Amino acid sequence: MNESTGLILAGVDGTAAGLAAARYAATEAVRAGVALHLVYVVDPFAPPLPTWPPAPTDPDSRMGKLGRAILAEAEEAVETTGAVVSTYLLLGKPASVLVQAAAKARLLVLGDQRRRLLDRIITSSILGPVAAHSAVPMVVVPSGWTGVDRPREIVVGVHDVATSTALVRRGLEVAAERGARLRLLHAWHAFGAYQDYLTVGSEEQAWVDRAERELTAALEAARDASDPAAAEVEAQIGVVHAQAAYALVDASRKAELLILGRGRHLLGLGQLGGTSRAVLRESSCPVEIDPHVAPAFEGDAGAIGAAPGLGTADDQPARSGRA
Repeated sequence: MNESTGLILAGVDGTAAGLAAARYAATEAVRAGVALHLVYVVDPFAPPLPTWPPAPTDPDSRMGKLGRAILAEAEEAVETTGAVVSTYLLLGKPASVLVQAAAKARLLVLGDQRRRLLDRIITSSILGPVAAHSAVPMVVVPSGWTGVDRPREIVVGVHDVATSTALVRRGLEVAAERGARLRLLHAWHAFGAYQDYLTVGSEEQAWVDRAERELTAALEAARDASDPAAAEVEAQIGVVHAQAAYALVDASRKAELLILGRGRHLLGLGQLGGTSRAVLRESSCPVEIDPHVAPAFEGDAGAIGAAPGLGTADDQPARSGRA
């Protein structure tokens, strides 16, 4: 794949969540007027069946043929959207390959197939590692997501109000593109004796008042830095007394997109915080993790080692799509 950033990349895996991600990505590609690339990554040492021992994989193996079938299914699922689609079969460790391939895109979209707690413990997910290391915004789409009958609301989770202008501006831009309203959400919660102190008398209201003033200032600063359409977006400010993950997951039930920021660690080490991981796992709507803004609730960014593709990520498509 050798195009510039004028494209959207969606990873598919043969699940309902993968198809939901493809549809979401197709809608965004049409909205932005860019191409859509669908990618399936074959792990070079993944066994074809759970009972088989690992063995090197090549594009013409059973796993390669399965990948092409999955890509064909995903392409068929988005054929009525009007998106210009190409499909790619890549070889390597999925998380590393997706991060590498997405570096040339403007947006990366993956699906989240909801699993039982035991399944999550036994088998890990690539969502956290990819979200922690992607150089471009990443959206995680819950399985079964359609967006039908959803309120036209974009929610931005804000923790560090003092450094949130870029994050709020991103929310304004997305809301303007979609003709939606914006809601800025700040959740605060203290533990132990501090919790008792802050909920007695006027302390709680003073905390809320201060947070609302700071969010209002951040909103005005973001409007000043935005283009006219984004600057005119209707916006509301919400300050809630709750743990951040609970507040964000609750807000996701009435939103069409939840946006969180991701910070950068001084040492360049990638890590996605516990709140962000919980929201990715439990959100009712798609969640965008944006690496170009200050942290929303927590999380660090860094670099991840490149992994081999079918040669490299610049290989030719498995088969070209259509307009």
